Formats: sequence, structure tokens, C-alpha cells
Amino acid sequence: MSFAGTRDARVFDAFAGAGELYAAVWREAATYTGCDLRYMPMRGDGRLMFAADNRRVLRAIDLAAFNVFDLDSYGSPFECAIIIAARRKVQREEPIGLVLTCGEGIAIKAGAVPHALTELTGFRPGLPGTNKHRGWLIDRAISNIAKRMRCTQVKRWEAAGRTGAAVIYIGVLLRGFG
Repeated sequence: MSFAGTRDARVFDAFAGAGELYAAVWREAATYTGCDLRYMPMRGDGRLMFAADNRRVLRAIDLAAFNVFDLDSYGSPFECAIIIAARRKVQREEPIGLVLTCGEGIAIKAGAVPHALTELTGFRPGLPGTNKHRGWLIDRAISNIAKRMRCTQVKRWEAAGRTGAAVIYIGVLLRGFG
């Protein structure tokens, strides 16, 4: 099985917000479930939504219903990714998509590496020059998420934000190996 397009996607959007990405892309998905601390409906919005802390929801619902996880946080997406990796059992050859917005750039510039990133990489926060290693941190974190999910990384897309916030947008296609 492979993704033929958005219509095959069964999306869990952990940071749904007002639904801009839903309106632009995810409305075409086979299924969509959003989550945010509060529900901000758009006109004509038919989204299924949880109004709650996404970490609690990810720990409570059956994640097998989803094959795309949109983790578009204002900070680091890796705390949610760790929960998904621990709870989402991936079948052999099953594709899984991760949409990650890595917004921890300013924190890392200041030498503050988010806890989830240190857990995934073993990197000790507070070391001088941490910002120089941000790419390595993110690569290693994604690699370890894939390993925890018993997946291989098939494809990766990446784009850098254009503001001083040093945001990196990453799409990853994983495939289960066991």
C-alpha cells in the first residue's frame, strides 16, 4: 500500500488551530480529526475536533485510525511524536506520514534544547554552539522516531521558514518493516 495522494490520508492534526491547513489540504483527506486547546471553527467548517491538550488525546484514542500525523506546533513537535511512536503500531509495508513544524530554533539558539529532543538524541542541553548542531538534532530525532515505530524513512521533504524564528517544515514518509 502506498499513498496515492491526499485522498488516502487519514489525518490526525495535533495543532489544528483555526483550520487553515484543513481548508487548504486536509479537507480532501479520507478522514480528518483535529485537536487544539480550544475549537476555533471556520465558516462551513465540518471538522471533527477535540478541544483538549493533544498529548492527552494522543494517549487516549486509538491511533491505528490514522496514517498521517500533522504536528504543526509553535515549538517542538517531538513530544507528540514520541507519544505517537510509543502507541501507533505500524504494520509491515504500511505507510505513515509525519508533517513536522520544528519551531524550536530560537530556543536552541539560546542553548535550550527541548526535553523531547534531548530524549530522542541523547544531546546534553547547554553545550556551547548548540545551534550549529540543530540539523543533526532534528535528523537524529526523526531517525529515532522511525526506529521506535519500526519503520524506515522512505522520503523526506524540507523547507526553511523565511522569518527570524528559524522554523523548519518537514514532511516524512515512513514505511513499516515489521
